[in-house]
Amino acid sequence: MESDTIEYYIADVGGAWGIFREGMQIATRRDAAEAISFANFFADRETLMTLQDVRVIADACLKRTLTAMRYAA
Repeated sequence: MESDTIEYYIADVGGAWGIFREGMQIATRRDAAEAISFANFFADRETLMTLQDVRVIADACLKRTLTAMRYAA
């Protein structure tokens, strides 16, 4: 059975952020903000091409990094 939601997933891949679409790595970015921007761009673009739901999710490491960036600002 095919999933009704397409997922873009951002995860720590050892010193960089891997961007995955449906489990397949499609890109790597060194900066967390660039990884989020990349994933959001492609997810947004995909919403125009399909009727499926599309979402961007992150691993716990990225969530901790974003919290640390927020406190540093």
